[in-house]
Amino acid sequence: MTDSNPHLAKRRPPSELGRVISMSIPVVLIMTSRALMDIVDFSMVSHLPTDAAQAAILPAQVVMWSYIVLGMGTLSIISTFTSQCLGRGDKEQCGAYAWQMLYLSAAFGLLGLVALPTLPGLIAWLNHAPEVQACELAYARVAVLSAGPTIAAQGLSWFFIGIHRPWIPAWSALEGNVVNIVVSAVLIFGLLGAPAMGIAGAAWGTVAAVSYRATRLAITLLLPKMAEQFGTRRNWRPGRALIVRLLRVGIPCGLQWTSEVVVWAIFINVLVGTFFGTTHQLATNVAWQYLRISFLPTVGVGHAITSLVGRAIGAGAPEQAVRLTRMAVGVTMVYLGTLSIVYFLFGGPLIALFNDQPEVVKLGAQIMICAAVFQLFDALGIAYTSALRGAGDTLWPAVFFVVSQWLIIVGGGWLVATLYPQWGSLGPWWAAATLIIITALYLWWRWHSRAWMRIDIFGDGRQARDTDSVTAEAGDGEDVRSTTRAGQAEAHAQP
Repeated sequence: MTDSNPHLAKRRPPSELGRVISMSIPVVLIMTSRALMDIVDFSMVSHLPTDAAQAAILPAQVVMWSYIVLGMGTLSIISTFTSQCLGRGDKEQCGAYAWQMLYLSAAFGLLGLVALPTLPGLIAWLNHAPEVQACELAYARVAVLSAGPTIAAQGLSWFFIGIHRPWIPAWSALEGNVVNIVVSAVLIFGLLGAPAMGIAGAAWGTVAAVSYRATRLAITLLLPKMAEQFGTRRNWRPGRALIVRLLRVGIPCGLQWTSEVVVWAIFINVLVGTFFGTTHQLATNVAWQYLRISFLPTVGVGHAITSLVGRAIGAGAPEQAVRLTRMAVGVTMVYLGTLSIVYFLFGGPLIALFNDQPEVVKLGAQIMICAAVFQLFDALGIAYTSALRGAGDTLWPAVFFVVSQWLIIVGGGWLVATLYPQWGSLGPWWAAATLIIITALYLWWRWHSRAWMRIDIFGDGRQARDTDSVTAEAGDGEDVRSTTRAGQAEAHAQP
């Protein structure tokens, strides 16, 4: 009997494209489930007697994220640390970083509660119609309570993605959606004898769902098998050096995410809502639901590639990280390219599914054409920024993001809205498209410059030695994969 017998042959490791796809599927489910949660809430409040709740829910959600995204963005870096530890063979450190993330998520969650008294003034500053403001405040006052559980749940999700166990948070996300649907429906419409709370009921559904997810994932973290493999019961003590590392690499991500949310909040609430009124805001809000269908699954692929790139770099295989990133770019381009065609051809009918007012449908269809143009560049940007995050290259991309967002979306959008008001809200939308195109090109250049190969997030010199070894031997014409240390074999194994 020979080795060619399929029953006796050793199972081959998955191809690099197969690894990207198999890792991405559960992570996409995680991201899509959050989009589904918001879309379900948007659809439910659309059945309330007036349009005020539908106009208010997206601005209120953006205000909420403005409070909590600093913590989420900062702690997203847990995936980079745990995946690189996994590639290095330091599984005990994975559990230690998980605990530091939980301590930091608790601290960030408290900041959200401190911000609660500022909500009325912030909502009033948006200067929307009085009935819209009332709905925005009713939603935001409840939703801000989800800050701590949301940050903890997302941090734990990124931990499990980092150790290549993405199905654990995927199942918790799907279960959380069930919790949200039930609680939101009961409290929005006053079912089963509960009071009818309107838009505030949707916020309570979100609080219940993210609290369930955080609890479910925390319990999983402490299960015996997880504790045995990753030391999650042993390495619970606060570690100053570990926390400093997380903050040093993660804070640029947190500031970038915060800037992005604040900029888009200004875009939605001021450059669209205040400048052009409720009809334009309704069109933007409806179009945004479809952009979530585009954006969040692509971000899911991005989180998967962060983990895959981190593990490859931890194992001393930077060229493998290059190949994996190339695969991720292809996957995201195909997905968003397909949706671009759909949005370009069927934008109007898609908008009408949520709001059939003729003016809303007309404006929304034009926004969908704009989205069809910039989405392919968005695919490039998300893939490359995620790969750079896996390498720990966060500072300069964050600086570029923050500066360009404020100059192009806020500055450029305001200029277009002021000088060319006849363009309506499409003027700011095309300014946003310009930003997405420029940042995609910058991130493409940053990745291909390979400056990320010299970054050492642990500060022990090990990454630099591995990169020097790989580069030197690759220059002699040998296969890069044969030049790395024995720990690389684990990076090729099925998670």
